[in-house]
Amino acid sequence: MEKINDLLGNTFAQHSKDRKIDSKALINEALQDSEVQAFIKQNQVPKEVILSSLNNIFQFHQQKEAAKNGSNPIPGYLPKLILHGSTIDLAYAPTKEKSKALIKQKANRHLELIDVPKRYRHVKSTDIIPNDDRREAITAVNKFLMNIQKKDYSQGLYLQGDFGVGKTFLLAWLARALAEMGKKVIFLHTPSFFANLSTHIKEQNLDEEVVRISKADILILDDIGAESLSQWSRDDVLGVILQYRMDNLLPTFFSSNLTFDDLEKHFEETRNNIEPIKAKRLMQRIKFLGKEVDVGGKNLRLDQ
Repeated sequence: MEKINDLLGNTFAQHSKDRKIDSKALINEALQDSEVQAFIKQNQVPKEVILSSLNNIFQFHQQKEAAKNGSNPIPGYLPKLILHGSTIDLAYAPTKEKSKALIKQKANRHLELIDVPKRYRHVKSTDIIPNDDRREAITAVNKFLMNIQKKDYSQGLYLQGDFGVGKTFLLAWLARALAEMGKKVIFLHTPSFFANLSTHIKEQNLDEEVVRISKADILILDDIGAESLSQWSRDDVLGVILQYRMDNLLPTFFSSNLTFDDLEKHFEETRNNIEPIKAKRLMQRIKFLGKEVDVGGKNLRLDQ
């Protein structure tokens, strides 16, 4: 450990040589720091430990004061005292601003948008305007966010409502909140995803993409029921994804303009055939994964 006199000499080397530095006064000032005093009292630190840790106590006080004056030696982090064995040691904790930045970085890393506008990446709870028509959906989202912190699986939601009532916006808030928790979230626009399947076929990575989407911590299928499906895309792509998520209890969310009954009718008819049994089987997976919640209200897009 660097001696206190050496440290003082390094710290104040820029001062005039003829200025005499009172080391004892500087150490005493550090010991009188309110945070130092509180730490010693809270941890009942013995005198001999304090004396052997004067160097670290002095560094803590100096760095804290430097940060207050806008010259933080470690930008974004503040020093804190910890008891490490028989020594008072230094650790560093992020500032509030740095913590917010780290949370934002984590969310950006964990939230993947597929054919969803970038503006939905940064929706927060404060952006949600509550009203009677959306109260049930907002309550359901909040309940899920609380439950998922206590257990690995909680049933997702199927937000059903008319055009423009804010279903996607609610799911964007959910996606952001989950990404900030460290969950890997894939948020995709279902019609666009299925329209672009040919691209994955050409690039010979469709199987890999289906597996990747199937295994995401959280999957959000926006605007399901508006896609055009073939028997193959319904059974071997959507069906495979939903089956995997049901089997492995992976939270899944949906938004749609269709009720469960209407969605089942939509799945019955593909480009080449009408197959009610396969549609019913697919709906069983969706009903298992997502609780149907009505989202009412006026078309908010018309007000923009």
